[in-house]
Amino acid sequence: MPELSIKDIESKLHSLLGDSVPTAPASNVNEALRVADALEAKGYSFALKDLCAKSLCDTAWRASFTMDRQDVTAENPEAAVAICVAALAALENETPEA
Repeated sequence: MPELSIKDIESKLHSLLGDSVPTAPASNVNEALRVADALEAKGYSFALKDLCAKSLCDTAWRASFTMDRQDVTAENPEAAVAICVAALAALENETPEA
């Protein structure tokens, strides 16, 4: 997926998921988890892993969505961004391009 701004990611999520997406999910992990809930309702499995669990200074997160043996992941220092990028990639993977 090409580099997208946070605003672009959120806009695309809104267009694909509609009202189930909170206003700014990429800036708040609780809002991003609502996006994950929306994908789980569509049949995806969701996982979020702290890649720097033993570090007090570093942060890195990996969000994964899996359906039908297809795994889509994204990594980012911010958990909310990782969740939203992975969710968008999963949704774009299932949507045939015109």
